Amino acid sequence: MLPRIPIPLQEAVTRLLKKSPVARPTAQLLTLIKYFSDPAVQALQFLDVINMKDPTQKTHFYRSTLREVLPFLPRKLWWQHIWPNLQQEMRADEVLAAVLQPALTLVQESSNTEYEAIILPTFKTVFVAPKSIQATVALLENLHIILEKTPRDDIRTEVLPLLFNALESTTIQVQSAALVAVTNVYDYLDDITIKKLVLPKLKAVFEKNQNDLKIMGNVLQCVERTLDKLDKSQIIDEVLPLLLEVRLTDPDIIVRVVNIYRIMLCDKKYGLTVNTMATKVMPTLLPQTVNPSLNLEQFMILLEVLQEMLDQIDRQQRNKLKLDNLSLPSPDRHRPLRHQFSSDNMNVQQFNIPNLRIDQRKTSSAEDMARKNSTGTRRGIGPARRVHALICVVVLWLDNPFVTGSGALGSWWFGGSPSSPDSNFLRVVNAFPNRRLSDNTLMTPKIRIAPSCASSPGGTPGGGLPIRRHSSIGPQERRSSNINLSPPTGFSARGGSGSSLSVPATSASYVK
Repeated sequence: MLPRIPIPLQEAVTRLLKKSPVARPTAQLLTLIKYFSDPAVQALQFLDVINMKDPTQKTHFYRSTLREVLPFLPRKLWWQHIWPNLQQEMRADEVLAAVLQPALTLVQESSNTEYEAIILPTFKTVFVAPKSIQATVALLENLHIILEKTPRDDIRTEVLPLLFNALESTTIQVQSAALVAVTNVYDYLDDITIKKLVLPKLKAVFEKNQNDLKIMGNVLQCVERTLDKLDKSQIIDEVLPLLLEVRLTDPDIIVRVVNIYRIMLCDKKYGLTVNTMATKVMPTLLPQTVNPSLNLEQFMILLEVLQEMLDQIDRQQRNKLKLDNLSLPSPDRHRPLRHQFSSDNMNVQQFNIPNLRIDQRKTSSAEDMARKNSTGTRRGIGPARRVHALICVVVLWLDNPFVTGSGALGSWWFGGSPSSPDSNFLRVVNAFPNRRLSDNTLMTPKIRIAPSCASSPGGTPGGGLPIRRHSSIGPQERRSSNINLSPPTGFSARGGSGSSLSVPATSASYVK
């Protein structure tokens, strides 16, 4: 039968079954067994003689024992036996902080009617009366529990003054608890209260405790919580300067600042502009990317916010530059395009003509041709003379060995001895001073030979040079003749008169 007996009683039952009366426990010992003792009953018995106890015993009883047994006591005893004793103990500053623990438990478990009728009148006196630091901290830490049951009118007149006075306290513990209370009671604060009372006091606490990491963390938590109730001007003028002054050394502080920036990036109403991000915010956050105290999660949070800032800068600046480009006047906007495809601005791949040197280049083919015609007319150069000079240049251009300038024709054309340094280069500038490179296009124009050229030695009976046809045109009879290209009467290659031009047989055969 022993296993069926409760464990705390098994030892006592075993001793009671002894044959010897001496081995059996007495009635007094049986009353001391914990199984027969009720903590709630013991708490009520201790509460009856609480006035005989010292403050240390009272503090331990109120802080732990009574608070633990309250759920096991009938609710009727709460208001008839326990609350009257707590009301009396609240008048003593020594145990007020400990008495508030079971009192706040009663506030949380009571109904709104019970709270307003029984508890609130006593708490009103506690709110306005001088209190110890521990009692003030206890009220501030549980202020959200009180506000849940307190009517709105009493919140403004009785509870919130306690919070605002705590923000102005010179004690760090009270200020820290007040900052936590602002975060907890955020839903009970209207916009005007936050703008005109809470934010200025937060700034004052921040300026006085910049070296306290706990205070800084609580201030930033309050700013993050109340940000959506602030105006855009207040955020720009008061919140942003505060964030820029925060010393970003501790990882928790960095994360809190980054979270505030993350909220501001989500909506333009917070006033975080691209210019502010690029010139003020990012320069303070970028050095923290190499902060060795950040862990991987904190580093990723920081990097994501920086990337979001860069993306917003990219989108806005890109759209702005596109609009600026479209807003230009039409002539100015299309001028770069016309200039790009202009023939004077095109980069043509260089091609090398053997032994060709071009000393002069003009800009306009039409103007050069008109100038050349007018110059030739003024100088008395006839059409036959110009055609003959063109034929000479084309013949010299066709084959590299023929243009070496080592023979008589090259020497006569270049106006120098074969041994001169420039004798191996064909100078087009003297014959055609006004031509430009774009005009030197190889074409096959139909050339009519002047009578003076037709009557020259070596000319064809038909009055012109033999036509060289391509093999793809069809079989043609090729004539053998020695061609002697001689300039017309009065032609001078280098300004002289009466000079004749003779082509060697080998070169004439090539021309054939």
